[in-house]
Amino acid sequence: MAARLKNERLKSEGLKGGRVKGERLKNEGLKDDERAWADFLITRVGLLLFCTILFISAFNIHPLFIQQDAAGMMDASLSSLASYIEDVDSTSIQGAHYYTFDIDPDVTIDISSKYVSAYSDTKTGKVTRARALMTTPYPRNCKWDNGSGLLEAIADKCGGRTGLGEDVLEEGDWQSINEMLDEIETELAQEPFVPDTMQPLIVEKVMLNIQTAEGVGKRGITIVYQC
Repeated sequence: MAARLKNERLKSEGLKGGRVKGERLKNEGLKDDERAWADFLITRVGLLLFCTILFISAFNIHPLFIQQDAAGMMDASLSSLASYIEDVDSTSIQGAHYYTFDIDPDVTIDISSKYVSAYSDTKTGKVTRARALMTTPYPRNCKWDNGSGLLEAIADKCGGRTGLGEDVLEEGDWQSINEMLDEIETELAQEPFVPDTMQPLIVEKVMLNIQTAEGVGKRGITIVYQC
């Protein structure tokens, strides 16, 4: 009898232990399922966020390319213009040279004695570029708008002398001319010359004869204007 009671107790405890173990395994399985679903949801949310960021970036990158393209074209145009002006200024031969713009009509160019600049309003905002000049030209200003006007301004400063041909400037005249050029440079820094890019630009080298201690020498002034 005692043995049978012991066997039944052990059997009962075994069944109870089996149920506990089964329930524990079942609970662990549920927890594993919950973790799997949590990982799945986190992954999906992460993918959605990544796609959203990628989508927004695509819209932002396109305008950036537009601005970079516009800036590149303006840089090329400014480099061409600046090089042309510098080449004319470097010569000692008097004459007028004609430069044709190759740039979008919507781009505005301005020229001072120190810089050539360009700016344009694109769909994504304003793009501005500039290029320093290695020489000092004098675009159209309040004192002259062409070669004849320059000579008149020089004559007004130098007792009627222009420096052309036999009309030689005196040695002290160059100081008066330099003072006038300094005034023009200051004016152009505040109000640059804005050419019509649909019309040719005239870059003219004017050579002046001036009396020095060594004899008659030459000084050049480069002006920039349009008809």
